[in-house]
Amino acid sequence: QGTAFSLFQTAIGLEAQVRRRTQELTATLADLELSNRELKQARDVAVDANRSKTRFLAAASHDVLQPLNAALLLMSSLDSVQRGAEGKRLCRQVERSLDTMDALLRTLLYMSRLDAGDVRPQWESVSLDTLFASLASDFEPMARLRGLELRVRPSGLHVRSDATMLRRLLQNIVTNALRYTERGGVLLVAGRRGGEVHVRVADTGIGIARDRFEDIFVEFDRCGSPAAGDDEDVSAGFGLGLAIVERMARTLGHEITLNSRLGHGSCFGLTMPYARAPAPRGERHPAHAFGEGVS
Repeated sequence: QGTAFSLFQTAIGLEAQVRRRTQELTATLADLELSNRELKQARDVAVDANRSKTRFLAAASHDVLQPLNAALLLMSSLDSVQRGAEGKRLCRQVERSLDTMDALLRTLLYMSRLDAGDVRPQWESVSLDTLFASLASDFEPMARLRGLELRVRPSGLHVRSDATMLRRLLQNIVTNALRYTERGGVLLVAGRRGGEVHVRVADTGIGIARDRFEDIFVEFDRCGSPAAGDDEDVSAGFGLGLAIVERMARTLGHEITLNSRLGHGSCFGLTMPYARAPAPRGERHPAHAFGEGVS
């Protein structure tokens, strides 16, 4: 009887402990749910504020750039009436500074449009050979001036992307590669693996430390000291090129990878869907039965 009574008391005590712990757990879960709700509200407010900011900047691009365009026109007129060499030199210097400001503002406004989702890709089948040849034509003089070699390998591949955005994306990567390369050169190549095409931009530049792989895609972050020659160009090296690359790749749904070693160079990779070459203009395709080929 004594043992049974002791067990009864123990059971009552355990039941009280379970009830108390259950109440504590319920209260904790309620507090956690309230905290999560408040965090979600704060996050939504922050997202809305950021979206409103980016949309405002995107919508105000004309008003922001109009005074700067007027200043550029005035400087051009002022330069034309200068008679002395010193006056012309100062006018050109101010004009270059205004050009730099114009390029920076346009870049920031384009980034705001990307963040706001106002840039809609125009999907099409893009020839990488045509794109690579265009980039080689544009950057060959710059590479030759720096004593570098720019090599492009044709692949015959097409990808599904936006031709304008893809060109600007690769243009920024190639510009960055040439800017931070003193000896050797840059290689632009593409290959296919299944339904994906992998584009690689490899250089023999200064390289990037592994712990800075994510930092280089942040605005105004520069991966190091550029090669000699950029100091003369006031518009070079804003630290925005790779930030735009990351945003455009995100908009296009293309994956960016990076492999680099300090002192040995870097290799940026871009993965995108494979696409068939578009049919030549005027070529007629055989008619399909209703519903054929529809998935």
